[in-house]
Amino acid sequence: MRLSLLLIPVLLIAGCTQFPDVDAAIGDEVAKAPYPALVPLGPLLTADSPARLDEGSEAALTARADGLRRRARALRASDPVSGDEERRLQERPGT
Repeated sequence: MRLSLLLIPVLLIAGCTQFPDVDAAIGDEVAKAPYPALVPLGPLLTADSPARLDEGSEAALTARADGLRRRARALRASDPVSGDEERRLQERPGT
């Protein structure tokens, strides 16, 4: 309940914000350009495009997944921060 009561003034203040003029960001050549031609969606969906998956896809995906798993294991096993770097991080002021 308290959170919602605190949230209301924040939202009201945010509603008073001055937003930048978005139309000013568009150049004259873009503003005067004609709209693109609209085409029916049906022919685009039935276009003869090569299949994304084929007979070798399963083997390729399995090999890629195995490679990613090996990489993840190697990253988990590696020490991301050396001893010297860890010491410098511990010495940082404000931590």
